[in-house]
Amino acid sequence: MPEARDITVLIVDDDPVVTAALHAQVNRVLGFRVVGIAHTGQAALAAAGRFAPRLVLLDLHLPDMPGLEVAHRLRRPEQPPADVIVISGRKESATVRAAIQRGALYYLVKPTRAGTLEQTLLRYAATTEQLEAGDRFVEQQEIDRIFRSLHLDQGPRPKSISAATEQLVLDALSAVEEDASAHELAGMIGVSRATARRYLEHLAERGLLEARPKYGPTGRPQHRYRVR
Repeated sequence: MPEARDITVLIVDDDPVVTAALHAQVNRVLGFRVVGIAHTGQAALAAAGRFAPRLVLLDLHLPDMPGLEVAHRLRRPEQPPADVIVISGRKESATVRAAIQRGALYYLVKPTRAGTLEQTLLRYAATTEQLEAGDRFVEQQEIDRIFRSLHLDQGPRPKSISAATEQLVLDALSAVEEDASAHELAGMIGVSRATARRYLEHLAERGLLEARPKYGPTGRPQHRYRVR
């Protein structure tokens, strides 16, 4: 059974190989748990009603009804509220637009790499955490940041930041039970402390990591980081 803090996920795809791969990928991401798998539209709607997943990973090609119809029906009042991320091999602009119109938060094109899915889920988790943190936002900039994060707008990556090392940092922090400092991370992945700090600060700015100050005997705080 998923823990109360986990984001529960329903996977909908007619290909058992795909659902097995997605199941393994999702369950490797800290804070996410797969609660159901469906291979048809009707099964997806039934599973959504039974398990009330927080997030649905939805393919658009299903044997009994279009995936877009499933997305539409998931928004009906009788269905528990769920967010939808489409994972599909279709690339037509009209299909992407239709998915957005039916409430999809994001659209991933198959085949989806595990790292891409993991970062998508982590940004989704960071966004939902920010939305649940309070009742109102006092600045437009904060609202803008929430919407950029919600739609996974990462913006250009600085030249000093590589995607491979980003993933290495996220993997290392996901593997430890507690948070870690720049010094500790440097030892984990074999980089300098300055490099570790640069990546930690970059990922924290993107909303993928949470930074917490820890005060020592000298009074100067040491920032420690964990995956959101």
